[in-house]
Amino acid sequence: MKKNLLIILMVTSLTSLIFPKDISPVLSIRYDNLAAGITVSDAIGLKMNIDNSKYTGFDTDGTDYRIYVGWGFGKIGFGHDGTAGTEYTIGANYEVIENISLDLDYVINTAENLRLALQISF
Repeated sequence: MKKNLLIILMVTSLTSLIFPKDISPVLSIRYDNLAAGITVSDAIGLKMNIDNSKYTGFDTDGTDYRIYVGWGFGKIGFGHDGTAGTEYTIGANYEVIENISLDLDYVINTAENLRLALQISF
């Protein structure tokens, strides 16, 4: 059993080295609270392509973190805002040029707000 598990892990590692384009780091600049005073922060994460139009990933700005799933032009996510508790995001994204996109998310937690993000995928 251990030998089979080791072989599976080695094949999985080799596959991830052969197809590295499916996982890409993402940098983003976030503009929170668009309705009230704007707060600017930056975030880093990983985006994993599942299909041509489907993807999943996670991102964090150091205190706020989330896991998300997206398809086409929409995205949903859940995470923790670092202080008050759980947060949920529902949003849309628009690819401006290749590897640069704009995201508009409605963040639902104790204080609901809009978040605009400029994302750069590598």
